[in-house]
Amino acid sequence: METRRLSFFAEGRPLQGTLVLPGQAARAPAVVLCHGFGSYDDDLGAFQRMAESLAQAGLASFRFSFSGSDPYPEKGTIRPASQWVNDCLAAVLRVRQEAGVDAERIGLLGMSVGGGVVIQVAALCRRVRCVVALAPVADGEAWLRHRWLATRGEAAWAEFVAEVEADQEAVVRGEPSRSVPHFEVQALPDEEQWDLLLARFPRLLRHLTLTSVWDTFRFKPLNYAHAVSQPLRIVHGDADESVPLEQGRRLHQQAQGPKELCVLPGAPHCCWETPREGEVQRLSADWLKRWLAGGPAAPAE
Repeated sequence: METRRLSFFAEGRPLQGTLVLPGQAARAPAVVLCHGFGSYDDDLGAFQRMAESLAQAGLASFRFSFSGSDPYPEKGTIRPASQWVNDCLAAVLRVRQEAGVDAERIGLLGMSVGGGVVIQVAALCRRVRCVVALAPVADGEAWLRHRWLATRGEAAWAEFVAEVEADQEAVVRGEPSRSVPHFEVQALPDEEQWDLLLARFPRLLRHLTLTSVWDTFRFKPLNYAHAVSQPLRIVHGDADESVPLEQGRRLHQQAQGPKELCVLPGAPHCCWETPREGEVQRLSADWLKRWLAGGPAAPAE
């Protein structure tokens, strides 16, 4: 394998990522990897392992950090609806120009909110040949509401929404958006467990602006799924407590091209560092190889 660091720009915002080439003589198909909410290019190390799996299948990969994520100075100001889609589009255009990459064979793979991003980008960019979405978010506001209702209740959710709206009223008056703990934004159930995760993965965002939440409310890949004609495989665990399986089902139902919904019995939201990670890698690599390089795809399970 060969690894290169690449820089690029999205609407003037400087971004960076890592291109991994499989080390073959011919130009390789490439897959742009899109991380989840509050994460970063390596996605807790899982995208490094995914890149190795893709390289073994003869596929290049490009993983990068979205705007507002680590390592950028403005980290904590993520905007999935208004910036991340354009970040991904820019990443597609950048990787197509790189020596060793087949510019006509570009795929996308995204996790969680990143899974919603790749679906929306596929609807907007015909340069994309195929897509894998892992536990994708179809509606940002519905996703956060689900999390709050599961751990805090309806009244607490209503208070949080009012807090976000009040913050935006201040922002339009020229005041800065207030920063709040990431733990609170997602209404996570176990703060001690979250602290342990931060200790292991310090690049995760510890704080987010309420403008980031406001923007996430407006993240609606479901409104674009009907325009996805490229081959789409959605992989979703039926024990996902973060993003309900119903969000993956709705995206799958709306997509118009060849599509598969692979439901993993008993699998959680993030299969990274679990016994199911290898299965997720296989389902991803096989689908991408089938549509980018002509290899056989694994059957949906």
